[in-house]
Amino acid sequence: MSSIDSIAYALSFFTPLILLYPAYWAFDIRHALHSRFYRNQAFGLGLFSLVLTIAILPSPSPSSAGILGSNVYLLTYFLFTAIFWLGVIYFVDATALVSRRLDPLLRDIIHWSKVRYAFWIIQGVIVAYTLLTVTFAIATKNAPLVNDILQGNNNNMHSGPGVPVAFAWILSFASLFVFVPIALRARDPTFRRHLKWLAVFAAATLIDIFASGALGSVTSSSPSTGVGALVGNLLFFTVVAYFLYRSARALVPLNRIPLEA
Repeated sequence: MSSIDSIAYALSFFTPLILLYPAYWAFDIRHALHSRFYRNQAFGLGLFSLVLTIAILPSPSPSSAGILGSNVYLLTYFLFTAIFWLGVIYFVDATALVSRRLDPLLRDIIHWSKVRYAFWIIQGVIVAYTLLTVTFAIATKNAPLVNDILQGNNNNMHSGPGVPVAFAWILSFASLFVFVPIALRARDPTFRRHLKWLAVFAAATLIDIFASGALGSVTSSSPSTGVGALVGNLLFFTVVAYFLYRSARALVPLNRIPLEA
């Protein structure tokens, strides 16, 4: 293994560890909160930080020889990917519903109580389609079909069977932008500070998606993408981890506790 490959592998394993920091803070802060809503939100943020590490998993390469050589890895990869797709929708949904319950007027921002069903149904159908298609391709040793699915996973929207897979990634990250309007409309001051950092996180994700040409730097951290792309991933997820950490801290005013005279 060359020195460049060694650096690439080191970066690919180090990057997910960054997201353990906001997860630790979220779970730890949860014990200091009295409000059930805040405790649940802190717990959800911790789980979301952990789920986000799945987005950094090295994607199987569609151009590699023997694409069906590791069936267990293929199935495991897409099982974890499905957890990510559904986990993001769940956290966004739970946050939007909590925001409504904390609103004195119970406002339904962007009609989320209805829109949420579209997100859940579409993502659920894609998850079922992906897992069944990959299982079928492995059982029938259909390498071209697996290749199409992996092309879609790497954001190729022209791979036929892989198009729904690419759309699942887009839908997951698109759902994050729900944080922006609910942050702008939130009335509870503590929850508003929490949502503000989630909105900044969503904005940073949007910038990364456009800067990387859709989802390239977010959904693939294979050494074949090059050390430069992995360094970019490392920097991006370091920024993401900071925003999630600040969002967790915002649930409890640690820096506003008055000193005893």
